Amino acid sequence: MCLTEYNEIETMELIRLKALQDGLLEGQRNTMLLNIRNLMDSLGLSADKCMDILKISAAERPLIHAWLSEIHQPAE
Repeated sequence: MCLTEYNEIETMELIRLKALQDGLLEGQRNTMLLNIRNLMDSLGLSADKCMDILKISAAERPLIHAWLSEIHQPAE
C-alpha cells in the first residue's frame, strides 16, 4: 500500500487559484483589480502595498501582478 500525505488547505488553495485562472471568478477579479488600481492612482501606493491593505494572499500576488500588467494604463 502506498501512503501519500494529503493537505486539504493546500489542495483547496490550488483549486481556488485554478478557478481564478480559468475566469470562473471574473467579476470578483475585475472588482479586485479595479480596487487595486484605484488605490494606486488615488493614494500613490505600490501594487503590493494595495494588496497588503486588501489582505490578498502571497500565493495570489504573482497572478494579480500579471493581470495588472495586462490592464491598459492611460498615458500621463
